[in-house]
Order: sequence, then structure tokens, then C-alpha cells
Amino acid sequence: MKTTYVLVIATFLVTITACSKQESPAASSSETMTEMPAVEKSVEAKPNAMLPNEIDPSDMSGTNVEQDASGKKILYWHDPMVPDRHFSKSGLSPFMEMQLAPKYAE
Repeated sequence: MKTTYVLVIATFLVTITACSKQESPAASSSETMTEMPAVEKSVEAKPNAMLPNEIDPSDMSGTNVEQDASGKKILYWHDPMVPDRHFSKSGLSPFMEMQLAPKYAE
């Protein structure tokens, strides 16, 4: 019985000691912020090389673009997950392996 009380009291004292050595959340967060190096916001750079059927995004003429069966004028084909990259032909996206979607002229 005495052994049980001694173990309970020892466990209690160890827990209190461990908790008292921890800093308050406000103090630890301010120290962490001063210790961490400043992280610059990086702008995702576009690759310099264009893909085989990729076209210049500024070219909206649609003259170099394959047409589909709808008869509407297509400006370009694009991957819905990467809409800023334009392609001249339909097919699978080189980024997500999904079907390219047409962007029609309005």
C-alpha cells in the first residue's frame, strides 16, 4: 500500500515538474517567430521551354488551333487544372493526364 502511494506521488511530482518547465504559449510563439528565418514569398516561375503543341497565351486569333465538331471558333485548348497554359490541339494534358478543354470565342 505504501508503495502505491509513493508511486502516485512520484508520478504527480514528475508531471508537475514537466509542466512547470514548459513556457507559456505566448512566450514560446514570440520566441519562435524571432528565431525562424524570414521566408520570402516565392512567385511560381513559368518554365522557359514551351511544350510541343503549346501556343503563346497572347495569341487569341485561333488560326493555329484545331477545331472540334461543334462548329464554334476555338481560341485554344487548356487544362482546367492549369488554365494559364494554352495548346493548339486537343488531347491529354501533359500536367494532369486529363482531357484538354476548349476555350470558345464568344
